[in-house]
Amino acid sequence: MHKLFAVDLAVEQQDFAAFHSQITAYSGRLLRFAALRFSPHLTRSQQFLRPTRWLVTLQREGVAYVAQGGRSSEIRAGDLFMIDPARPFSIETEHIYTQSMYVEPDSLRRLIPEADNLTATAVSCSSGAAHVLANFVDDLFASASTLDEFQADHLANALPFMLGAAFSSTARQLASTPSRLRALHRQRVSDYLRDNLRNSALDANSVAQAVGLSTRYLYELFAGDKESLMKRVWSQRLEQCRNDLSSPTLGARSIGEIAYSWGFNDVAHFSRSFKQRYGVAPREFRRVATQKPCVPAMSE
Repeated sequence: MHKLFAVDLAVEQQDFAAFHSQITAYSGRLLRFAALRFSPHLTRSQQFLRPTRWLVTLQREGVAYVAQGGRSSEIRAGDLFMIDPARPFSIETEHIYTQSMYVEPDSLRRLIPEADNLTATAVSCSSGAAHVLANFVDDLFASASTLDEFQADHLANALPFMLGAAFSSTARQLASTPSRLRALHRQRVSDYLRDNLRNSALDANSVAQAVGLSTRYLYELFAGDKESLMKRVWSQRLEQCRNDLSSPTLGARSIGEIAYSWGFNDVAHFSRSFKQRYGVAPREFRRVATQKPCVPAMSE
């Protein structure tokens, strides 16, 4: 799965029953999809890899239970759902048959700004744009053997637009309350900061571009907080450095290496900031935090 689709999944069989699977796949330059038939199992993300594609699945037979980002849905035949394998998720299934597509996430985010908050959400394909998408998927699978790469690339470029239409109603419902939309935007920004904290080039402009918001609106989202957006980044980096400095297993790493690994560009500036925040220099903090406690000798 990872080699063909840049998606790595951990599949576990349920109980002690034998596990059976059948996969028929198409993997081109841009267009990638597969028909999957599985016996009951549990699928999770592989935390040591960073998948580069999202899993978009049309359930054809059986029932699945999906969960991600605090959301969970029961997926029945005729439903569509998305999963981001780079974040924790679970899919628990009965005997199922699905048609899955593997899509670049940035193309979805540009068309569906709320995409990260729509994963593990069931969309019925019984009518509207989702029904059109389901018919398109049927034709796509039926025509796979006759596609050349040029045609396949054009279909791959069209797919995010069709998904955007299919998820449009759900996205509008999600955005119907302004306060809820702001909360979702804040969560997306927080998730991005967490995942990119080590990037020393991180700034408001790059964050805004990555999450599909204007820099001005990004500042407005966090205007009422105790800490500004970039001050929050600074605080989180200091906290991560503090954790690393207190870890005996990282004793061989220099203070400079730890500071650089969490996005600081200047060790002297880091040391001043650390002392300002915690009241003690990094070297002294590490010495105290990692020293072994003295155990008094037992008297006879």
